[in-house]
Amino acid sequence: MKTELWVKNGYVFTGEGFRFASIKIKNGIIEALYDSELEPPKENESHSIDASGYLVVPGFIDAHVHFNDPGRTDWEGIETGSRAAAIGGTTTIFDMPLNCSPSVTNVEILHHKRDFLKSKSYIDYALWGGMTGNNVHNNAELAHMSEGVIAWKAFMSESGIDDFPFVSPEQLELAMKIAREQNKILALHAEWLEEINSLTTFYKNQKDMNERNAFLASRPISAEERAVNFALELAAKYGTAIHFVHISSPKVVGQIHRAKKSGVNVTVETCPHYLLFDEEDFLRKGAILKCAPPLRPRKEVEGLWECIANGWIDTIGSDHSPCLYTMKDTDSIWDTWGGIQGVQFTWLALLDEALKRKIPLKKILPLGTENVANRFRLSRNKGRIQPGLDADFVLISLDEETKVDKQSIAFRNSYSPYENRTFLLKIKKTILRGKVIYDNQTGVTEEKYGQYTQPREDAYGSIPH
Repeated sequence: MKTELWVKNGYVFTGEGFRFASIKIKNGIIEALYDSELEPPKENESHSIDASGYLVVPGFIDAHVHFNDPGRTDWEGIETGSRAAAIGGTTTIFDMPLNCSPSVTNVEILHHKRDFLKSKSYIDYALWGGMTGNNVHNNAELAHMSEGVIAWKAFMSESGIDDFPFVSPEQLELAMKIAREQNKILALHAEWLEEINSLTTFYKNQKDMNERNAFLASRPISAEERAVNFALELAAKYGTAIHFVHISSPKVVGQIHRAKKSGVNVTVETCPHYLLFDEEDFLRKGAILKCAPPLRPRKEVEGLWECIANGWIDTIGSDHSPCLYTMKDTDSIWDTWGGIQGVQFTWLALLDEALKRKIPLKKILPLGTENVANRFRLSRNKGRIQPGLDADFVLISLDEETKVDKQSIAFRNSYSPYENRTFLLKIKKTILRGKVIYDNQTGVTEEKYGQYTQPREDAYGSIPH
């Protein structure tokens, strides 16, 4: 059986920039890169891909998705979610521990979920573990779980899921100690609970105020600032590696950047919706753009782009948080599900926007490739185009467009705030460990090649600089 594949004559991204190269792949692993147009042997001609005129970049790693499998597959599932991700150029996802049912908060649930997902994913996947108000005192259980999860996730405010309670300030201190002892990253949804609850009660009672404005006012940037500051102080105290998810304000990114410079082991993620949409979009469109933290004023959006240009943001995740459309189509914005469907369009949207802003792609691409792999100890396998690593690639054309319409949406429930947008680029192929899993002419492969992946203990989890 032939196991050799060539990707020929593309503009290959190597981390420092693009080079005109051909890639030799053997048994799903990158064997070599050649600067010249080295022709493969004739007998292997059917096992070569002509990448002439295309960018060839590492397969994207989305460290923040909710695919809801098992338990809530009418919202999404690993099959539909991974298919959409593959179409969008993502070759590895980290599935969050909540929105599946039950949430991943003990070893039995973790093992059940891992077994359940076998042979169902088009792309590789890792699993987050949940650290909650219910299990944070159970050291033995968390120690057993730590062996099978990519990292820990905790909420400093209500998660919206009954079996995933937030950690109190006192419990967060314990969570920090546990994560440090296990040498695991603790990722945090950082909004200060008391402030949010107080403001929510107040604004819900303002009957003469537009509900959408009231919702925005109930979750201010100050709630993020306070939560982040508290967590940073604990991380500095205990030496814990922490990762803030979906940060929405450049002011908060600045807080985190200063802490990192002072020696705190911290990284920060933002999401495409905070970089493309603003609060005016939410006021116009409503529930389809409801998320927490909420969308911010346009000046905050522009500030986040400045943070990216400055190298202050480490990773970008879609925070794909799907639900049935009926859960968005409610009478009150307070009752609607908060979450944005976008895993298929994350990198189309961000690369398109970066090109329009004349931000070099070498500043954007590591946020979804090398930086994620380095931080979460996957750098021995993922994140770069380099000999010895998995042959995970995306071929991108900058000479074609992608128009998003309802028919093109591949996740389970076909609605998205990205609908009707046009991106000035097209994903031509997605390749996972040397196998073409998506081709824009023929679609997604019937075979599901996705594998469960874990951090390598011999790989150091570095902080991007």
